Formats: sequence, structure tokens, C-alpha cells
Amino acid sequence: MGRKLPPFAAVRAFEAAARHLSFAKAADELCLSPSAISHQVRALEEYLDTQLFERRNNKLRLTLTGDAYAGKMTTLLD
Repeated sequence: MGRKLPPFAAVRAFEAAARHLSFAKAADELCLSPSAISHQVRALEEYLDTQLFERRNNKLRLTLTGDAYAGKMTTLLD
């Protein structure tokens, strides 16, 4: 039986957005649009069935779960 891993593109988008706390800066880094980053992050949140960011007044903030996941993903991607 194979492993069920999250989509890699979504993980990359999330990790960049988490480091920058900005979809726009993550988009610049990954040569994507901010909308594409947002869609990838939403897809990862749906896959994990948890909210990774709090989105308020055009500002991003990691949830506790998002912060823990970001730390693990940054380490793994490095």
C-alpha cells in the first residue's frame, strides 16, 4: 500500500507563504500569482482538514497548527 502524501506544490506554496507571511511575496519567490498561492494553501488546508493561516484584513497569521507545520516543512525542504 502506498503512502498518501500532500501535494508537493501545495506544501511549497504554504512553506513560502509561512516564511514571508505574505501570499504576494511567496508568489514572487515561486514565480506564481498570489491567487495561485492562495489556492494551493487552501488545497493543503482541505487535505489536512485544518486551518493553517488566520486571514484578517489582508494580513496573514499562522495558526498554532500552521506554525508547527511550517517549522517541519521548512526543515524538510531545506
